[in-house]
Amino acid sequence: MDSKALGVKLKALRLKNGYSQDQLAESAGVSLRTVQRMENSEAIPRMDTVKRLFQIFGLSPDEVLDWTQTEDKGYLLGMNISGLIFIVLPLLGVVLPLILWMSRKDKIAGVSELGRSLVNFQLTWALVYYLWTTFCHWLISYFKLSGNGDVSPDIVYNYLHIRVGVIFFIYLIEILMVCLNTYRTNKGLKAKYFPKINFLR
Repeated sequence: MDSKALGVKLKALRLKNGYSQDQLAESAGVSLRTVQRMENSEAIPRMDTVKRLFQIFGLSPDEVLDWTQTEDKGYLLGMNISGLIFIVLPLLGVVLPLILWMSRKDKIAGVSELGRSLVNFQLTWALVYYLWTTFCHWLISYFKLSGNGDVSPDIVYNYLHIRVGVIFFIYLIEILMVCLNTYRTNKGLKAKYFPKINFLR
């Protein structure tokens, strides 16, 4: 964490909002010495202290962290593209972006938000993929059991078409969303992965 960048920003916000160091310390529930040390970059503050101080000005932890992180568009682009590994193995399409997110979320600006959105998207569609394939296996087993081990060629034909069609649809959504958000990231825009369930917040 870049304590100098935090100190400069904290002092600027304090003065802009008309707070004295005493008033800010009292509002945030920290000591005056903590505010002084932070503004003078005398020590690396604890994250909970940073949150408490900057929340006074209506700022989220992610916004605060962005001031202390480096810019690396290439890493963000790589994170987006890592989602395509889903096509090879859906579970890997969750694990790889998760590793990239966790390893740089506090060091590179934008990684925290992008990682959360991408991993939630990948988790959602990996779940859909595995639930669908499990259902398909159960369905064909059901027809085998109910037909004394024999399955009508028409049933197999229709089953294969439906199964492949749904998997193709899942892959298509994955490819389109990854390509769209890689483009958005390259243009400096916020990534928007959807539809998804927000498992991780």
